Amino acid sequence: MSDSNSAIETQTRSQIAASLRLNEAMLAGILASAMDAIITVDENQQVVLFNAAAEKMFRRSASDALGKGLDRLIPERYRTAHQNHVHTFSETKTTQRSMGRLQPLYGLRGNGEEFPIEATISQVEADGHKLFTVIIRDLTEKKRLESQFLRAQRMESIGALAGGIAHDLNNVLSPILTAVELLQMRFTDESSQRLLNILHTNAIRGSEMIRQVLSFARGVEGEYATLQPAHLIKEIVKILADTLPKNIEITFSIATNLWSVKGDATQLHQVLMNLCVNARDAMPNGGKLRIEVENVDIDEHYARMNVEARPGRYIRISVIDTGVGIPDKNQIKIFDPFFTTKEPGQGTGLGLSTVAGILRSHGGFVNVYSELGKGAQFKVYVPAIDSGQTQQVQPVRRDLPIGNGELILVVDDELAVREIAKETLQAFGYRAVTASDGTEALAIFASRKEEIRCIITDMLMPYMDGPATIRAIRKLDPKIKIIATSGLKSDAKTAEAAQLGVTTFLNKPYTAEKLLKTLALMLKSDS
Repeated sequence: MSDSNSAIETQTRSQIAASLRLNEAMLAGILASAMDAIITVDENQQVVLFNAAAEKMFRRSASDALGKGLDRLIPERYRTAHQNHVHTFSETKTTQRSMGRLQPLYGLRGNGEEFPIEATISQVEADGHKLFTVIIRDLTEKKRLESQFLRAQRMESIGALAGGIAHDLNNVLSPILTAVELLQMRFTDESSQRLLNILHTNAIRGSEMIRQVLSFARGVEGEYATLQPAHLIKEIVKILADTLPKNIEITFSIATNLWSVKGDATQLHQVLMNLCVNARDAMPNGGKLRIEVENVDIDEHYARMNVEARPGRYIRISVIDTGVGIPDKNQIKIFDPFFTTKEPGQGTGLGLSTVAGILRSHGGFVNVYSELGKGAQFKVYVPAIDSGQTQQVQPVRRDLPIGNGELILVVDDELAVREIAKETLQAFGYRAVTASDGTEALAIFASRKEEIRCIITDMLMPYMDGPATIRAIRKLDPKIKIIATSGLKSDAKTAEAAQLGVTTFLNKPYTAEKLLKTLALMLKSDS
């Protein structure tokens, strides 16, 4: 009987041992395959368990971590607070506690890099000794996506604000630009020309700054055509070779069978020139500038990791320099308007914000990769299309057309805009009559509709705005020619005007040349 009991006990012990081995194997498998870092320390804060995910996260081998203090995995400024926290936690009856959700918590990689984490700590007691196990999640990617999302929200808010401000500023600049051009024609003496040139230059500069802000905030509508990026890159390289210092070496590579893109050649040219000028400024003592162009497919995974990306085919243009690099703290800010690290007066801080805005209007985006002392890489993504045919942009003629006494109705709530437009039209062979809002315009048109050949109307006006004015006038004469003006072409009211059949738009601030050429084309057309 005793032999039988002994056999049973032996069998039982064997089963228990086998079960333990199985459980240990299962636990080892779980620890090895876990996505989160799992670290166990003893009462002296010495590491006794360090799983594969911990090795990857902290960039330390298990052999380097086991038997060593946990402090090596914590930034120095947090070590004292951590020790106090563990001591307090040890004295409580609590078995588990979360950390890092309310206050920032950071880990320290083997290379000295700090990174944000979220952790859950638990404690167990065995044979009179306590063990503390912490499960750690790396929040680096989560924080990056949150930062991207917040930046996108911030940019959208800035866009809405910029649109309203730009409309008002363009109303101010329009009469200044036009008046200066008229005065330049009337006062030809050297002193007057010098002063007027100063006014004209600064008015143009102000207009350009507004345009750049809008390019950043909302994108600008341009002359979109099917383009082959290879042609654009070769043109850019030729310009760079003629303008960059000789101590900057320029190289480029263009993939074969490159896809085409649909975009505005001038705007995309501006994007690349801005990036290349930035690269030049980052290499004051010379260096290497390289431009690479290739086809890329963006998948769902990449799109999820980049807020502005969408799955699909893109042309990727990389502008790579060997300059001073960009500090980590600045990389998230460099696309913000008016952010600059240059000396006062040496830059507006609008170059990279304009790049971001133009690409956004094209359905693309831009990323930056940089290390201090190792240069920077700007990667531009523009959606690709199937067609490979290109269109050439026609040069602008500089001659100013003359009218034949046609009567033009100018409608604008800004007195200066009305008066300078009227004077310009009269100086170039037209007759002009003005109205301050839609109701006044409607009354004038009703009494003189047989004479009026064209109406130039602002879209944003009190009492009776542009679309309402157009709708009422169309009832009196469905075929009357109308030119819509706005300080913000993408405004919803402008879109409404387009639905009413208005296809000609004049963006403020406009020059005398732009006004006269737009009007001449309108009067020449049959529709």
